[in-house]
Amino acid sequence: MTVLPQLERDLAAAANRRLSAAAPSFSSRFPVGRRSRLRSLNAAVVAIVLAMAGGAIAIAATGLLTGSPVKREGPPLTADTALGIPAAGGSRLLSLRAADPEGGPPWGMRLVHTTRGALCLQVGRVQGQQLGELGIDGSFHDDGRFHPLSPGVLPSYSDDSDTTCILAGQMTSSNFQAQERSAVPVNPELSKAKPQARHLRSISFGLLGPHALSITYRTPAGLQTRPVSPQTGAYLIVEVAGHPAHLTFGGSDFIGYSTGRNISIEPTGEVVSITYRFGSLICSVSREMQLRRRCPSPPNTPRTAFDPTRSLHRPVHVETVLQSPSSCSKAFLLDPCYRAEVVFTAPYAVTNAGSEYSVQASSACKHARPSSWGVNHDVKRGETVHTLSSGLFRLCASADEFEVRYLNHSLTGTSAGSPHESVIFGTGMLALCILNSN
Repeated sequence: MTVLPQLERDLAAAANRRLSAAAPSFSSRFPVGRRSRLRSLNAAVVAIVLAMAGGAIAIAATGLLTGSPVKREGPPLTADTALGIPAAGGSRLLSLRAADPEGGPPWGMRLVHTTRGALCLQVGRVQGQQLGELGIDGSFHDDGRFHPLSPGVLPSYSDDSDTTCILAGQMTSSNFQAQERSAVPVNPELSKAKPQARHLRSISFGLLGPHALSITYRTPAGLQTRPVSPQTGAYLIVEVAGHPAHLTFGGSDFIGYSTGRNISIEPTGEVVSITYRFGSLICSVSREMQLRRRCPSPPNTPRTAFDPTRSLHRPVHVETVLQSPSSCSKAFLLDPCYRAEVVFTAPYAVTNAGSEYSVQASSACKHARPSSWGVNHDVKRGETVHTLSSGLFRLCASADEFEVRYLNHSLTGTSAGSPHESVIFGTGMLALCILNSN
């Protein structure tokens, strides 16, 4: 066995042990001045060891060894589909930092603008000017390294991820209730062992816009208030997760809008109140009655913005596409199963994530389930669109109704590249029953 691989493993193991040590015990054992001298001594020792090794291992004096980059799961992203890809020069690591309750690299947040007009928020641990994840608690084989997270590790519409994406003009207040302290998203279905409660974090973060002043949030010591980042209204709070019996794995977010002095957003996670300033008006949105200085709410959003009633009565063609037996679920038994292909001519262009065409399928069949899917890519005006259902169907005597909608996700009814109101395009019929809407 050669010296260098063993030395590298020893350094990684030491870094992992350092990350696993609780911050309070570290602070109580070593006063600030002594800790500073210890860090200097450790840095000198590491420098001597590396020099003896011929400089083959690169590590910052106060940082962790760098491991392999974080890989994105799922199909590759493309510039004109779903969220798109990071736009050139459109990514920025914010100066915002939040300490982890047990020490180690702080938490931070990056803003990523995409080619389809989305703004995505990435949350992770920070070393130097890099956002990433840590090789601890079973992640990355417990290698004790820092694994860089690139702006390109974004979700598709169907992925579970530690990323929240919004559209231009929107605000978000988000929460990961049970996040690994490594910053690796928790997936209980794939986890071999249940994470220890003390290793889980409640991550509250958001982007509240230029009028936001501060947030008030819960801590073990009671409510605290802190300012948000100017211009963006960004905030980031990291706490030890709550009682394990109350935890749900995954995230929650509230996406809102600001129209003049009207605010449509609700705080989530540890945040209980958000304060805004509009000129001389200072107001808040809050879940705590004693904190209310309520901001005016915008007028009720017309239901037709997301569930239109006006129809263009354009023709929609629906065909059956036979699936292989291996694709059919057990619900079909020996019956063949199908997907529905819907074909229509687009009256409006779709150039970003702010609008889309979607298909809503409804059935009179007994035990039938509702099914819907979106056309999550750019569409040219006048283009013939072919879209295949995500759910499976079987033939039946009664007919399903396939309603094609054009949806504009802007509250004002217009947005860049989406200058048309939400509307029903038309409806097609086919003798199918929905059995699986996945």
